[in-house]
Amino acid sequence: MKITEQNFIKQIIQGNEKALEYCMLHYGGLVKTVVRRHLGDLSRFEDECINDVFFAVWQHADSYRSDKNSFANWIAGVSRLKALDCRRRYARHLLEVSFDDTVKDTANEREDPGTPELAVLEEEISRETREMLDCLRPADRELFIRLYMEEEDVESVSRSTGMSKAVIYNHVSRGKKKLRRQFLAQTGKGE
Repeated sequence: MKITEQNFIKQIIQGNEKALEYCMLHYGGLVKTVVRRHLGDLSRFEDECINDVFFAVWQHADSYRSDKNSFANWIAGVSRLKALDCRRRYARHLLEVSFDDTVKDTANEREDPGTPELAVLEEEISRETREMLDCLRPADRELFIRLYMEEEDVESVSRSTGMSKAVIYNHVSRGKKKLRRQFLAQTGKGE
């Protein structure tokens, strides 16, 4: 069967590797551009991130809805999310390395030289996250920060806020919908 623009998504869902190759050939430039834009100076992770994007396409092509937006917009969104995930992974790695270096430096009675890349990366991630969460009400924003950034469990957030778990899940669900609408509006996809 010949793979075309009209059938490659259906063929990916059915597990046809030739369809994934078609996708990589025709959308690889777009994916690389989006990944490069969001990774910035972390270009050494670019290939790994691009691979993650196409692996996600391979696994989740069935979640693409042609009635909602074009495939190019969908894969660009996947690329952006994977690039941000990669940036977060890299930041965690830098934190671990920094901590190990600090322990070694303390043992050797040297001062911690610090990592300017880590500070810049943390600031970029914080800025992007704040911009994304600005559309939420302050209480909902606080829930997102505690649950997703500080990685608190729902039980402890429930105890400290006095909200039931069901109410917290309800707020998070509405917040996710609002963030999704905002993302779609910013990318020109609409709903």
